Amino acid sequence: MTGNTDRAAVLLTHCLVHRHGITVSQAFTAVDQVQRGETGPHTALVVEEARAIMRDMATAFAPVVEAFRRLAPAVQAAAAQLGKALNLQQPARSPRRDRPVWQSPYGPPARRRFR
Repeated sequence: MTGNTDRAAVLLTHCLVHRHGITVSQAFTAVDQVQRGETGPHTALVVEEARAIMRDMATAFAPVVEAFRRLAPAVQAAAAQLGKALNLQQPARSPRRDRPVWQSPYGPPARRRFR
């Protein structure tokens, strides 16, 4: 199991113990059975609790989702305006990159010959 799976199993176990009055051992066994795809006396409760937790999370995040929905047109308009502004500017000329920055475009310096 991964860390997130472990945390989810502990949360489900906690909910089963406190909401349905079964023992910790029974709750862990039921969660383990559901993870393995098996059925047992309390596996239906695990599925029920998982759905309830997801419903609670969806309810808690509903205002955030609605705020993003209201902001979406404004963000899209701002992005379009920014895109237009960036397209109006001339693209910057990039320097040649076929040689290192320190290398002269005129080649190596001429050698001085001593006579």
